[in-house]
Amino acid sequence: MSIKKYEIFLQTADLGSFTKASEMLGYTQSAISHIITSLEDELGVKLLLRDRFGVRLTQEGQQLLPAIRTVCQENQEVKRQVAQLHGLEVGQVRIGTFLSVSVHILPALLHGFLEQHPHITFELLQGSYEDIERWIGEGRIDLGFLRLPAAASLETAQLLEERILAVFPPKAAPAQGRFPMEQLRETAYIMRPDSLDGELRDLVRKAAGTPRITYSAKDDYSVIAMVAQGLGMSVLPELLLKRSPYPVETRELDPPATRRIGIACRHVQSLSPAARQVWQYFKNAETLL
Repeated sequence: MSIKKYEIFLQTADLGSFTKASEMLGYTQSAISHIITSLEDELGVKLLLRDRFGVRLTQEGQQLLPAIRTVCQENQEVKRQVAQLHGLEVGQVRIGTFLSVSVHILPALLHGFLEQHPHITFELLQGSYEDIERWIGEGRIDLGFLRLPAAASLETAQLLEERILAVFPPKAAPAQGRFPMEQLRETAYIMRPDSLDGELRDLVRKAAGTPRITYSAKDDYSVIAMVAQGLGMSVLPELLLKRSPYPVETRELDPPATRRIGIACRHVQSLSPAARQVWQYFKNAETLL
């Protein structure tokens, strides 16, 4: 049984898509499908169900997934130890991240780390806070960026604390230095559909009750673009506004609010040597904002 088939199955199951797996692994979709079918034939069980929404695990696939993941991880450890015998430092580290970190923090961190450890590779998965916490618990990723505080079962280290800011169209920000949160009840407000389930939920609801929502947008950068066009204002973390191409103005909130971002894992001591190196490097990084 080829370990490569296990690795391809694992990627496909994790990504939930033949298309995404083919892009990640450099195979055609038909090749991915053929390899998965071959693995199913060898095992004598159906592992994945295919439909128009992508792929999902069968009950048998769910039962075998942890064991297959362990086999792939142990194979990576064998490769690492063999490389170490030859004087090389290698390994693969899987990291969960969310949009603002992916754009504004992670590229510089990876660049700096790889200058010191050029033979370590990375697999990046982007999702919500809830996705990332679940992926850490399942062992799907080694490390994840999260808003703090995170689940008590995780080990975390704070990397930065950023301001939450009121965002206005050009020349439309109030003259006062800060924006009173209660004014959201009477100001045209643009939000993401899931914003009230994220870090802004308690902040907005506590200060303004139900804001006067005039538009919702698919993602944070769509919100910023709509604000720049004068369709309303919004409340967003400072990191998202870093190097924004859109002409907007910002004001601090009254009362002030912040978001803490950290790195998390299940247990630092149980990390692979490569993942532990990444943890230490990220934890000790210079100012990230």
